[in-house]
Amino acid sequence: MCGICGIARADITANIPESTMLRMRESLAHRGPDGSGQRVSHGVGLVHTRLSIIDVSTGQQPLSNEDGSVWITFNGEIYNYAELRRDLVARGHQFRTQSDTEVIVHLYEELGADVVTKLNGMFAFAIHDENKQRVVLARDHFGIKPLFYSIDNDALIFGSEIKSVVAGLGRSWRTTTAAVQEYLLFRSIGQDRSFFDGVHRLPPASVAVWERGSLSIREYWSPPTPQPDGALTFEQAVDQLEEHLETAVRSQLMSEVPLGTYCSGGVDSGLTSLYSARQMTSQLQTFSVGFSDTEWDETPLAMDTARRIGSNHRVLTADPAEFLRVLPKLIWHHDEPLGHPNSVLIALLSEFARKHVTVVLTGEGSDELFGGYPRHHIARITGLAKRWPDVLQRLGASAFARFGGRKGRLLANSMELSLHEAVVMNSALLHPESVERITGTSARSMIDVRVAEAERLSVTGDTMSSISRYDQRFYLPALLDRMDRMTMAHSLEGRVPFLDVPLAEWASRVPSPYKLGAFENKRVVKQLADRYLSEKITRGPKSGFGVPFGTWLRSPQWKPLVDRLLDDKHPASSLIDHREVSAIVNRHMKGERDHGDELWLLSNLYLWSETTF
Repeated sequence: MCGICGIARADITANIPESTMLRMRESLAHRGPDGSGQRVSHGVGLVHTRLSIIDVSTGQQPLSNEDGSVWITFNGEIYNYAELRRDLVARGHQFRTQSDTEVIVHLYEELGADVVTKLNGMFAFAIHDENKQRVVLARDHFGIKPLFYSIDNDALIFGSEIKSVVAGLGRSWRTTTAAVQEYLLFRSIGQDRSFFDGVHRLPPASVAVWERGSLSIREYWSPPTPQPDGALTFEQAVDQLEEHLETAVRSQLMSEVPLGTYCSGGVDSGLTSLYSARQMTSQLQTFSVGFSDTEWDETPLAMDTARRIGSNHRVLTADPAEFLRVLPKLIWHHDEPLGHPNSVLIALLSEFARKHVTVVLTGEGSDELFGGYPRHHIARITGLAKRWPDVLQRLGASAFARFGGRKGRLLANSMELSLHEAVVMNSALLHPESVERITGTSARSMIDVRVAEAERLSVTGDTMSSISRYDQRFYLPALLDRMDRMTMAHSLEGRVPFLDVPLAEWASRVPSPYKLGAFENKRVVKQLADRYLSEKITRGPKSGFGVPFGTWLRSPQWKPLVDRLLDDKHPASSLIDHREVSAIVNRHMKGERDHGDELWLLSNLYLWSETTF
């Protein structure tokens, strides 16, 4: 796992200052503590910082083909590289290393930019083809590995993190009202946008080609349109899931450095840890984070799984004071305001785990593939309700709002929207009216962009699949961004077996009722887990790294953060309506209403505006 960055000029004779390359490389030093390299040729500069995982002795980058006409800087792991290598050797290609990076170079010689169609893994890379005078950027199917870019003064500037692109631009940056609104609504910025005006994400499953000063981008893969196998029984689906997950874990255990797993006490991390423990020749190292407050602590569940699989389990107890201390630093690592309070827990756990291992496997991706969120039921019921006559829809919405509690109110709100808009707003944290009061402008145009994508990804008559495909393009990349930055802040590589491409494509053939039942999420995954894990885990409430942020904010040690939000001269005041923020703070601190979600997002916004990138 590494950091990559670079500059490509439209004029191949143009100079690229050494000082610029150095600034970009230094901004990514935390991603690659084991070494660095760079190459400048024909108006293109490629930079690499290395965290050694595979082919530790000879895998230095940038790396080229035999005649030095194709160069690559690569971040990630290619899990099917051994079979690709065998085929390339049979075709006459000569290898100098044992690395998966060199496989990409030779495969590019065969397929050009279509090289991505043969790769199964997590990756972001830049290839400089000197003969064709072009640079190719690519990102993996789900966006596990990040890649950002900007075009400025006839140059393409790219990097693993926004800060490396900003270093290459060498000028000040700013955000936009639309970015602030999108963050407050959805906790992240989607598709090709970022929190920095003029800096773009390369979307997941995309290839970008820079040629003669022009950038063209195309999508090479999208979440598969469901093709349910009508002959597949539920038990067969469970068996096949086990086969796919076991294979995915096996392929992702490749490493020349110590490896472990995150074992949070949930189903997904439990299964990932189980199959890892089965296939490792040494005792598996597992890690989890807990709280002294038993209401939030899931350590007993994690310990139960660890005992069952025979792992050496270590627990980090989170301290609210430590949480507050590291938050500004983690916003710097993330580049953008953090979307989830548990990002901090993942970072603290990563720092803890890095003392023992260099690679961890995690359970991300299962919820999006198999319907793991409680809100998926809201989407499913909304889809069914849209088939009712209008009068029944109104009566149903009224009943849900009156008697259904918080989830009932969310369902009632969804029923008032179009189906595509309901899919989008189902993942919103704040209500649009609240965001509009905070920012002082309408959020409609920003919401419409997501609604259009939800419509493009929708599956007629299958709301579960519609929201799954939408989540894979919007919600999941944000979670993967979080995992990447919080692990790489401590030079730790995170891998996600549930997002193995064959497994994900198989999931599209699993009938939706096998995923989301009338009262159960992730049916097929939980049925598999029932074979090996505690019933308290498989049949209990959804697990994860929860954080009591709203409660912490009322304690004296958090007063400096509250004071920031009440400061009308704070730099963030130019982005929001200070009076509205003050009113939210005062209501929360008096206990009149729990505004923990709003205040988490606003706190991040304020701290972000103080950060120097």
